[in-house]
Amino acid sequence: MKRARISSLIGTLWLLILSLSTPLVAWSAQRDTVYLQLRTDSAVALQEVTVKGKRTSVANSRYSDLHPIELVTTGGASGDLYRALQNLPGTQIEGESGKLLVRGGSSNETQTYIDGLHVLNPYAARSVNSATRGRYSTFMFSGINLATGGAPLEYGDALSAVLPLETKDESRIHKVGLNASIVGAGGGGTRAFAEGSLSVNVDWQELSLYDRLFPSRTEFEDPYRLLSVATQFRYHPDEATRFKIYAGYDRTDFANYSGTARRLFGFGENNLYLNTTFRRRTSGNWNWYAGAAYSLVKQSITGADAANDHWQEHQHELHVKGKLFRRFSEQFRLDIGAESLVRSYRNRYRLATIDRRRQVTPLIAATFATATYHPIEPIKTELSLRTEYTLPNHRTNLSPRLAVTAQAGGIVWSATAGRYTQLPLASLLTQAARLASEVCAQYMAGIQHESNGRFYKAEIYYKRYSRLALWQAGKLTSDGYGHSRGIDLFLNDRSTVRRLEYQISYTYNLSRRKQLTDTEPTVPQYATRHNAAIALKYSIPRIGAIIGVTNRFSSGRPWHNPRRPGLMNDEVKPYNSLDIGITYLPSPKVVIHASANNVFGRRNLFGRTDDGEPIRASSDRQFYMGVFVTLGKHAAYDVSNF
Repeated sequence: MKRARISSLIGTLWLLILSLSTPLVAWSAQRDTVYLQLRTDSAVALQEVTVKGKRTSVANSRYSDLHPIELVTTGGASGDLYRALQNLPGTQIEGESGKLLVRGGSSNETQTYIDGLHVLNPYAARSVNSATRGRYSTFMFSGINLATGGAPLEYGDALSAVLPLETKDESRIHKVGLNASIVGAGGGGTRAFAEGSLSVNVDWQELSLYDRLFPSRTEFEDPYRLLSVATQFRYHPDEATRFKIYAGYDRTDFANYSGTARRLFGFGENNLYLNTTFRRRTSGNWNWYAGAAYSLVKQSITGADAANDHWQEHQHELHVKGKLFRRFSEQFRLDIGAESLVRSYRNRYRLATIDRRRQVTPLIAATFATATYHPIEPIKTELSLRTEYTLPNHRTNLSPRLAVTAQAGGIVWSATAGRYTQLPLASLLTQAARLASEVCAQYMAGIQHESNGRFYKAEIYYKRYSRLALWQAGKLTSDGYGHSRGIDLFLNDRSTVRRLEYQISYTYNLSRRKQLTDTEPTVPQYATRHNAAIALKYSIPRIGAIIGVTNRFSSGRPWHNPRRPGLMNDEVKPYNSLDIGITYLPSPKVVIHASANNVFGRRNLFGRTDDGEPIRASSDRQFYMGVFVTLGKHAAYDVSNF
């Protein structure tokens, strides 16, 4: 009887869910303009965004093919790409860092790529227990595709997920914009010419005013400061050729007091990312791509572990990649390519008579190939193979992947199985250079349906980890292992209720690992069993406003309670946060955006320390308000150059 009542209750809840909804925005792309159609006869003109077709695999998640506007108007996202993505199924909440965690994997297992090239560090630096933000403006990109599992093998060195981002190929109009907020100011512009464009943007953030208005648990000696400069050059002499160069630099500084002894923690970081790509379509229907990216991250920290100590960390990465692809017929396409990632990592720790240095130079040389075959129209298959040679462990890895989709009666069935490898963290390789590449075998099956403005998706997955770094008898080995399994559910409704769009996502995840200092398989500190998000967007066309409301929930984070047997044997209270965002367009040239996270000030916990002290974010609430103005004759929501 209990099971029957539970089943009836679940069915009633789903019927209630399905009875709510509609599009906040309906997008109509005409040439260089995307219109924010607020369900009226008139439209608010917005600056050009080129919406490209997917470049992801046949089995990749539809719900992650997102337009930038969908992300920045999400309640509580404050325009940040990574925070908005945490409302999707498969992601897990890590409010104390803000980084992206997918299906039981750590943030290091999810890698970001821009135009097919790896980004060594996509997150801006923040103080301890303060949610970070992405380094890159959401409006740089024509679309966002998060592959929560079973990613194409073109993207290597990622055990859990990849976030491939594509910058816009063209910007055909001149534009200049300025912005100001309670955390800083900035501006930039684009100069377009017949065969390309040049864009520049500068932003400055300084949180002394914000810290006075909204004090946090962190006491700053020097407030958080961030200077970022970015530029992109695009050249397209003809329809078959695209050449792009992107360069971004930022400098971060702050100093705060830490611990009961009020140790002064001083932080400085330089981050540089250069990216250049060339795409060409030949008369023989061969398409080829070549690209190179360089990443540099330099950190300098005083008071890292003790008063008057000094920690330095330098990381470099050069990623070179080339590939060819051709569609031989309507049924068959072949992609082949090769890449190399050369890294350099070194650190130095100084305290009194201690002067310890470590360094390592990892290398990955890989080839990859994918054959896509459509034996009959409703069925699509992808068979991929990736080979890697890695240093300093002198190992060769072979990774296969098979993805199949089939469509019948408006329902799409998909299944993917693949093997993925990733070098251990460079900080671990400095202590044991011969560690093997870590391995994750992924298996997933899903079903999805889209009809009348509603989209439904469900996917089950299983991940098996092996060769994880593990301390044994005082030595680092590759004997660690683990697993992660679960189910993702997603509903998006844009048609039931006029001017309202809502989406509901739910993830169940059960993870166990034996790695690093674990003496038995245990739940990782960052992994939670239940994660859910409800996001609503409502448009008010009379005043030109969009209201976004998001409620996020997760079960309690695990922690090690010494009064109980086993490891990570207890949980803190569940996480819950109600976030609100308001976007107001008083004119086509002005955008005002305000957001608030955790408006009720719930004191969320993210675990406990070894001595039982609670781990909390530096602030229970976060607020943001900014004004964005476009100068000149063009209307824009995208006032930052790109």
